[in-house]
Amino acid sequence: MPRMFDEEWQRKRQRKFEAALWWYNAAVKCALEWKDLRRDGKETGDQRIRRHLKGHPAVFRNHYRLNPYNFRILCDELKARGLECTGDVTVEECVGMFLQMIGQADTMRILAENFQHSEETVWRYTRRVMAAVLRMQRDYIKLPGPDAPIHPKLREGTEYYAFKDALGAIDGTHINAFPDSHEDFKERWRNRKGNMTQNVMAAVDFDGRFVAVLAGWEGSGHDSLVLRRAMEQGFLSVPEGRYYLVDSGYANTHQFLSPYRGITYHLAKFRQRRIEDRYENGEELFNHRHAQLRNVVEKAFGILKGRFHLLKDMHAYNYDFQTDIVLACCVIHNFLIRYPNLDAGTEEYSGDDSSDDDNGSDNHNSPTSGIQSMAGSSRRSDGERGSEIRDKIRDLLWNSRCNDTQS
Repeated sequence: MPRMFDEEWQRKRQRKFEAALWWYNAAVKCALEWKDLRRDGKETGDQRIRRHLKGHPAVFRNHYRLNPYNFRILCDELKARGLECTGDVTVEECVGMFLQMIGQADTMRILAENFQHSEETVWRYTRRVMAAVLRMQRDYIKLPGPDAPIHPKLREGTEYYAFKDALGAIDGTHINAFPDSHEDFKERWRNRKGNMTQNVMAAVDFDGRFVAVLAGWEGSGHDSLVLRRAMEQGFLSVPEGRYYLVDSGYANTHQFLSPYRGITYHLAKFRQRRIEDRYENGEELFNHRHAQLRNVVEKAFGILKGRFHLLKDMHAYNYDFQTDIVLACCVIHNFLIRYPNLDAGTEEYSGDDSSDDDNGSDNHNSPTSGIQSMAGSSRRSDGERGSEIRDKIRDLLWNSRCNDTQS
């Protein structure tokens, strides 16, 4: 064997040996550090969860954003949807780590210290819980069908009766984001305030439930563009004769009813006026009622971000994972509406009221019933049909107010 070849082979062998020795030393160092970490912990993750479950519900809610009763129901649902934890990690631990991650915006290192597991274990099991929560999306985030009942807030005799064909409200919100694309494309995620965000569009019913969520859009995308893409891709559909309430950033159509432009709209401005001088014309009355109803989507976003702090302090995860976090938070939000917070004594309208059998006759008295026959007409544009619906609602509201004043 030539001497030169032999020396080259020896050098390669030496490099392989040094690399193996480095990995061995690194593994020993990690094992020693983990051993010390386990010694520092006063209790295991399972003991921590059990202690919180037996403790005061308010303390449990502060840690995991829901009460013990809802926590157990959520764990049972996730088990039924295939969530399995092996080894010394229980399902309750996995769910607790995930809820603390999205609720408290804790990092993997903090979760590893709190639950006495390695960061890799925490990451692996939180991803499992994420996948199980997303499997709940089909049952908890559902678009209303053509036979959707009229919400009690909009029934005859209420001040919002003229909007009885409304299904809810639509708006967009910005969630802090860390795009993982090339530098040339990252600017697409910079919104008008100069922050890196993802634009999340959501449709919310009048109970505060998310019925459609489109997450992951770049922060520079306009709300109307996101809405159009949602309609084209099938994420959002509107039954014939029904509509959603939107703000002035969207075009007024027969499916998406926006307020009158150039007319007082914000609720704070109406509160500053005296009751007898609150409305100068029918357009202002329409805008006020419209703003009061559309505020449900703003309230839903506020509750969502207030409950899950990770949406306000997003970490540099993979961008697809950041998008999944938004969807998972919306699923858990709807889960908590279906199973109300018993500690707070709240009751939510379920939307399954059987007293809506007279919806068919009510629709004949709808302010939009006179134009339903023109819904399929190709002679009228969407904007014209939307303007007709809006004007009819305005007239109905104004005439009703005048009659009440005279009586």
